[in-house]
Amino acid sequence: MLIVITGASSGIGRAAAHMLHALGHDIVVVGRDPQRTASVAREVDGDPFVADFDRIADVRELAAKLAAAYPRIDVLANNAGGIISSRGMSADGVERTWQHNVLAPFVLTNALLPTLRESGSTLIFTGSAANKWGTVDPANPNRDGKAWLRGTPAYGAAKRADIMLARQYAKREPELRSYSFHPGAVATGFANLDKSPLAPLVRAAINTPEQGARLLVMLASTRVDAPNGSYFAGNHVDRGLAAQARDEAAGDRRWAALEGQAAAIG
Repeated sequence: MLIVITGASSGIGRAAAHMLHALGHDIVVVGRDPQRTASVAREVDGDPFVADFDRIADVRELAAKLAAAYPRIDVLANNAGGIISSRGMSADGVERTWQHNVLAPFVLTNALLPTLRESGSTLIFTGSAANKWGTVDPANPNRDGKAWLRGTPAYGAAKRADIMLARQYAKREPELRSYSFHPGAVATGFANLDKSPLAPLVRAAINTPEQGARLLVMLASTRVDAPNGSYFAGNHVDRGLAAQARDEAAGDRRWAALEGQAAAIG
């Protein structure tokens, strides 16, 4: 199978690329840093693609290159993203945590839909138990003027939106399989853990990237016995979801708002 993994130049994405390569799958490594992305691609005998999710034009260009290079994509793992501690705006004028974690994968997936439909693909969104800590505002996804939307609240809202997206794709594109998952608390660099003096103690208490990647690998490489759109956390399905993440009407509003946001960028 051909598996595209975004955010694959480090952390969970890199670990998943190695694990899936070991299972005999072909890996497409998507990352932001050219050197790290090329290095991981060499390690897994895969193809590197570089894109900056701070720019939706980069995301659209990435989609065009992937569609041109691969007539079949069996799995698209939307794994890129993370916590951005300080509120800031992307090059497109969108709050950066939201753009990196939600808007960019939405644009990428929709641009690739013709190939994904033809391939009967599996979509995977990296969610989080943090979905319980933030609220998605369908009418104002950018939360204009909300200075508090930074760090964990912003990340929680983004991860809740990713889980809602997985459920929306399952409803809107039933020929695809679409899932989200919680990787657990993982020792990666996405939250600047290395800068903390408590890093050694924290790392001892949380998962390695390989442990965090296990559900991604399972969802990418096997046909799971669970309803389309399910959220996986450990051995549980749809446990630990905020009520809003289960709300289909809220998901519909979220989808419409994302369409409008993407169209406004052009």
